[in-house]
Amino acid sequence: MRTLRGRLTLGVLVLLAVILAGLFTAVDLALSARLHADARTRLTDRVALAQQLQGSLSRQQLADRLRGDGVVVRLCQADGSTCATAASDPPPPGAGRPRGERPRRPDIAETATVPVETAGSVIFVRSALPGNQMLTLSLDTTQITDAVNRLIVFEVAGGILALLLAGVASARISRTALRPLEDMTTVARQIAAGDRGQRLEVPRSDSELGRTAAAFDAMLDELEAAEIRMRAFLSDASHELRTPLAGLQANAELLLRENPDRAERERMAVAMVRESRRAARLVDDLLTMARLGQGMPLVVEPVDLLALAGAEVERARSLSPALRFEVRGESGAPGEGISGPGPHVDGDPGRLGQVITNLLDNARHATPPGGTISVSVRRHGSRVLLDVSDTGPGVPPGERVVIFERFGRGDTSRSRHTGGAGLGLPIARGLAEAHHGTLSYVDGGPGATFRLDLPTSGTGPRPRLALTSVPARADGEPTQGPGGGERVADPAGGGSAADQGGGQLPA
Repeated sequence: MRTLRGRLTLGVLVLLAVILAGLFTAVDLALSARLHADARTRLTDRVALAQQLQGSLSRQQLADRLRGDGVVVRLCQADGSTCATAASDPPPPGAGRPRGERPRRPDIAETATVPVETAGSVIFVRSALPGNQMLTLSLDTTQITDAVNRLIVFEVAGGILALLLAGVASARISRTALRPLEDMTTVARQIAAGDRGQRLEVPRSDSELGRTAAAFDAMLDELEAAEIRMRAFLSDASHELRTPLAGLQANAELLLRENPDRAERERMAVAMVRESRRAARLVDDLLTMARLGQGMPLVVEPVDLLALAGAEVERARSLSPALRFEVRGESGAPGEGISGPGPHVDGDPGRLGQVITNLLDNARHATPPGGTISVSVRRHGSRVLLDVSDTGPGVPPGERVVIFERFGRGDTSRSRHTGGAGLGLPIARGLAEAHHGTLSYVDGGPGATFRLDLPTSGTGPRPRLALTSVPARADGEPTQGPGGGERVADPAGGGSAADQGGGQLPA
């Protein structure tokens, strides 16, 4: 049988047949052994009775007294000259006992210990009695065999009937029990045909199939949500790529249609380079986002987070000389320099530097000229905290729900001019979670403060190879997440390394 219901029914019938065969065999063997044991006991009991009654009854009376229950009695002289026999048929009324006397079996003190011999289907015993007499008792066991055979016939007939009834009942029960699987098949076919809203909606989930059906519905919901997220991601990515590609196309068409002077050609070339860099940054960010979901190898080693932050600050200072940068650590004083080693964490220095770079670039492009960007590294128990603060406008509370989402922006007015894609903070958070840390927005003053929280070196699990995926919006609805300002780079600054929506990533 190919169907699960047929195999289940067949399995139940085979199991039941094996159980019945074993049970009937055990009963037949036990019954046969019991009946044969009773027959032997019947013969030995009569030998003991003959020994008790010897001398009180005549030879024929003793033979008549011992017969019955299928026992054949033969009592002879030792030389075989005279014999008294009594068949197993009941004696005529009054034979072997006085008139009016009720038949009574005398109490037997013990069972005689005489061997029981077998000749075909007949069992018999021989015992010598006082007076030079030989007693022979025999019993035909054919009736026992016939009774056991009749029982076997009844058992076979009853077993076949029970198997038929069990087959019908099992088929009905399996059809009812496996109905959710048939419903799953129907729903799966409808979904494959394009009806994605179908669900099983099992009312009870306290059984195995009920839990399977509930898990099936949950899987369909997750697949549908994943499809919505994928469509939203593709829509957002295509929308973000369309702007720089449109700029490139417009400038290329101008160069083809017109014959501008050298200054105009240089302006167009700069614009094309700016748009190409913007598109390249977005492609790099999209590639990193894909790797975050699929897994990215990490080179794990002890990292001096204070020294790493100082190196990234020096890079940011060279890009924004109009801003003032401060680095604070447990071993350093406020100012522009760092003295002494700082707290160590286990991680990939390149990826941790990428997180700090994104945070610093985010702060650079949101801080007005003359402002200050502060980086603080300190221990907090078994954790290391790195705060990046600026003196910019900060992030309004209503915009903090979307800043860690893909293509989420905190200030659309600035994003429209700077062209940020909204991938920098989601990537930074994914890298932080890959190091068993967190990245969040904290209220630390008038500007924005982002906090990177990582376990101290040797205190937490090693960073995993498979990085966590970052949240995405479905149908334009943002997912809830901790706050943090989404400020983007100014392309007029010569194509900066990163913007808050998506930083320049290492190769």
